[in-house]
Amino acid sequence: MKEFIGLVTVILVFVSIIPYIIDIFRNKTKPHMFTWMIWTLTTSLTFFGQWQKGAGAGSWTTATAGLLVVFIALISIKKGSKDIAKFDVIMLVAALLAIFPWMLTKDPTLSVVILTAIDVSGFFPTIRKTIKNPESETFISYVINAIRHSLSIFAIANYNLVTYIYPACLAVMNIIVLSIILKSRFKK
Repeated sequence: MKEFIGLVTVILVFVSIIPYIIDIFRNKTKPHMFTWMIWTLTTSLTFFGQWQKGAGAGSWTTATAGLLVVFIALISIKKGSKDIAKFDVIMLVAALLAIFPWMLTKDPTLSVVILTAIDVSGFFPTIRKTIKNPESETFISYVINAIRHSLSIFAIANYNLVTYIYPACLAVMNIIVLSIILKSRFKK
């Protein structure tokens, strides 16, 4: 059953990302370049931590998303928002430095907690941008991501802080962004 849920979450990664990528090329969505660069680091490193701590099928969505996040980060260099604040640079550097506790202790727990906090912080440039311009994000992608992160928790083989903190926090952050988009639609 966990493998089935893991497979469903992998499919949902593609279902959520494809409309987002299409909207980027239609110039409807403008991904924040630093958000996606931060997410490239945090998603990739968190996957390895989840894998090391036995997440099993619960980590499949993180691995798949990690690959697609790299693609969007590359696209965002040309097609994305470059409204870069000092905080954005700090979060990118922090994401790079988050690997050191893992290297020093040989345990990913502290690194994954730090990476999750950074990943959550990586939402802030997108949240700022979405408050100003709600149409600059693809609503359905955030709905599907909230669902897939929530589902991936049920696919985890070994529950511990490293394996569940990341999907739980990302489910919440996706709900926040989709709420901002929804709020703007109800104002009209």
